[in-house]
Amino acid sequence: MIAAVERAEAMAARRAHVVRERVVAAAREVPGVSAEVVGDGVVLSGRGLTRRTISDPRLLDIAGWGR
Repeated sequence: MIAAVERAEAMAARRAHVVRERVVAAAREVPGVSAEVVGDGVVLSGRGLTRRTISDPRLLDIAGWGR
């Protein structure tokens, strides 16, 4: 049972890494937005980012959550 849990944790860690890199790559394609992986998350920076997140279709679904 412990081995199964360890395998599941390793798979989840690999998947999280892939998703973080995908989010960073998508964010960097948007002019005026910078993105970097910090710890186990992604930090987006840019002028007016909150407003732009609401109105810019490239930022609406950047994490693939499908609001």
